[in-house]
Amino acid sequence: MSATGVAMLTGCQTGSVGDGEVTEVHRHHEPRHDQGEGADSSNPVSGMASEKAEVVSMEPIEVVVPGTSVTITMQPIASDAGDPFYVATTEATWDLYDAFIFNLDTDAGESTEASDAVTRPSKPYVLADRGYGHAGYALLSASPAAVERFVEWLSVKTGRRIRVPTEAEMRHLLESSGIDDADARIASGWFEENAEYSTHAVGSKPVDANGLHDIWGNLSEYAIADDGTWVVMGGSFIDPVTDVGLDYRIPFTTDWNADDPQIPKSPWWLASNDWVGVRLVCDP
Repeated sequence: MSATGVAMLTGCQTGSVGDGEVTEVHRHHEPRHDQGEGADSSNPVSGMASEKAEVVSMEPIEVVVPGTSVTITMQPIASDAGDPFYVATTEATWDLYDAFIFNLDTDAGESTEASDAVTRPSKPYVLADRGYGHAGYALLSASPAAVERFVEWLSVKTGRRIRVPTEAEMRHLLESSGIDDADARIASGWFEENAEYSTHAVGSKPVDANGLHDIWGNLSEYAIADDGTWVVMGGSFIDPVTDVGLDYRIPFTTDWNADDPQIPKSPWWLASNDWVGVRLVCDP
């Protein structure tokens, strides 16, 4: 199947949760909760604190993912709050996630024993992209458990420590973006006022002061809090721009999968949430 194939909401190939089929996916745009249940960040790739780097090249890097056609462009970010780190210039796309869930690296003869050992969500039954767009569009609706496996696979494939940003790192990216008011956010991101009820292709708005696209808007992005729970930040295409700011912080909740008819519900996809994505970061 091609790298632009559809994605799904269902069980897993090699995990302990049984497979099942989801017959319907809902767009879920009800008001969100300020409090929620945190997902345990037990995966060592996404949960560990970064090691201090003695020397960091402050130039962008290109991370090639073997067995795929995707190269991840990453910008260096210097932070007074912690060690320097690299950040993907766009939200993670379906182009890359398809290679993970469809085993496209195996088909290309680029798999390894270590990468094959990573649990992958099973193949699709329904459109997880909700019809918004696929090639060049941001991955959405993946659960924290799925994202943990995704970054684990990427780390094995690339030999780099790819992970989810911490909440402090994400806040720093938002604060240092140079996008300080609603007018600037509309000019550089997708919100209720200009998105026409859909996500948009990554990189279709200008970069911010850090060289990043869509740090505000398009999809709210995962971050990991100090206590290991998952939150989303930055706002999305369904949010009024005036509701989005540095205080926009929504904890993960299992309510985001309430519409999944499976018993047990899928651990990999969020049937009731189409506005959450992820941005990859990399330690030096």
